[in-house]
Amino acid sequence: MKKPASIDVTLELRRLADLYTAPDYDPLHGHAEELSGLDRLMNELRSQPRVPVRARLVLPASERTPDLDVRCRSALRAVLERRLERNRNDALSLRQEGYATLWRGLLFLAVCLLGSRIMAEVTLLPGFMERFLDEGLVIAGWVALWYPLDVLLYQWWPLARERNLYERLRDLQLDFAYQD
Repeated sequence: MKKPASIDVTLELRRLADLYTAPDYDPLHGHAEELSGLDRLMNELRSQPRVPVRARLVLPASERTPDLDVRCRSALRAVLERRLERNRNDALSLRQEGYATLWRGLLFLAVCLLGSRIMAEVTLLPGFMERFLDEGLVIAGWVALWYPLDVLLYQWWPLARERNLYERLRDLQLDFAYQD
């Protein structure tokens, strides 16, 4: 499958503010959109290849102003910069949580392995009970590492995808069309 040179997306908005905030939700009067234009755009681009994006905003003619293009691009850039900053903070927080829980998990694993070795040396319990406790301690120690490894290896992927999406949108080519 050939990768497209760019992606063209058209958003019809009832007012420019709907690009940044969710519009009034009123399905009884034909307003069934729950997401802001920016969130709709993000949903559209999530599954698309990483190529330049062109968005066409279709607005009512009453929204036309001489400086609309400059204002809209500036606001869009500011919103995306704040989202990128929040994303970086979330990623940093997640990494710190992963390392903090990793050390606790490793300590717990060490205690469990030590307990397992002690259980292997002690012959006070019946054989099946010693084996049950011995293997149970080893398993419990490794299970304690499950969450830290999940955080450090996998939970950052959605944040990285989101960051890439914000960066693509920040460089978005934006066109305007008006309808009566």
